[in-house]
Amino acid sequence: MATRLLLFAHNADEALLKRAVPPSLWPDQVTPLLWNGGIFALTLPEELLHKTLEILPCFSLVDSGAWAYQFTLQYTTQTGRQGRTALDPIGAFVQAESNDKAGAVEAAIDVLQIREPLQMASLHLNVQGINPQAPALLAVSIRDKSAVPEPLLLGQGIAIDVPPRSQMVLRPELASHVCSPTSVAMLLDYYDRSADIYDVTAEARHQASGLHGVWPANIRAASRRGLLGYLLHFPSWDTARALLDEGFPIIASVRYEEGELSDAAIPRTKGHLLVVRGYEGDKVLVNDPAAATDAEVSRAYDLREFCRIWLKRTAVGYVLFALDD
Repeated sequence: MATRLLLFAHNADEALLKRAVPPSLWPDQVTPLLWNGGIFALTLPEELLHKTLEILPCFSLVDSGAWAYQFTLQYTTQTGRQGRTALDPIGAFVQAESNDKAGAVEAAIDVLQIREPLQMASLHLNVQGINPQAPALLAVSIRDKSAVPEPLLLGQGIAIDVPPRSQMVLRPELASHVCSPTSVAMLLDYYDRSADIYDVTAEARHQASGLHGVWPANIRAASRRGLLGYLLHFPSWDTARALLDEGFPIIASVRYEEGELSDAAIPRTKGHLLVVRGYEGDKVLVNDPAAATDAEVSRAYDLREFCRIWLKRTAVGYVLFALDD
């Protein structure tokens, strides 16, 4: 899998952004995010579209207000077919644009999945309730299909001290559904921005679907508490290791069947989020919120098994960071 990352920022220190992005994915430039009444549009590079499988956009605004947003993609396929596909809005967005379900681009809650090769495409971000002076980051991860290399067992290893939290100790009606906001809460703790876990889970709940695991909704919950963040298709373990070596933990989206992840906190999952906080030898160090108690959250999984259930499937991770880091 190959990934291209596009970045657009406002009032965010570029040196910090550069630390928070794997060096191999740092773009040639961070383009200024200039608002036109809360609307921002960008034309995606044509040379990236021919092999594109997924487009994963994410918006982050460090402001505690009730801001909300929606992404839409306007496109032309290589056969001349035109369309416009909208992702579900994030936050209490008024008069959201409906989705074209018969188009060549499918909106799969968080991500735009490309069903036909595209010739041209423009991505539109519409933000309501925006504070135009607040630090903001728009990131667009573009994924195509190629082989995922096996992890290289290099380096001295690192263990980032992320405070553990178990989702399973929460109220029974929430416990099995809130791995993502529980992982976000762990990073809020790590960055000294601790928040009540029930407030975080309520904030992360996606209004359109009722789900707690929608990736950009969780980024928004963290941003309203002082963290910038973005979503990324991680193309290799080395890109993840580069962030860990800089002290940035990663929230990884994994799925696996029974027997695919040795000593896992739960035997199987169709979708689960956990915090990657380091590595040592042939082990990846994680905080797995599916563990039964806080004391069992910090775990070590086999690195090659973990890369298979993460990088060869969704490959998606959240990267969160504080502006005063």
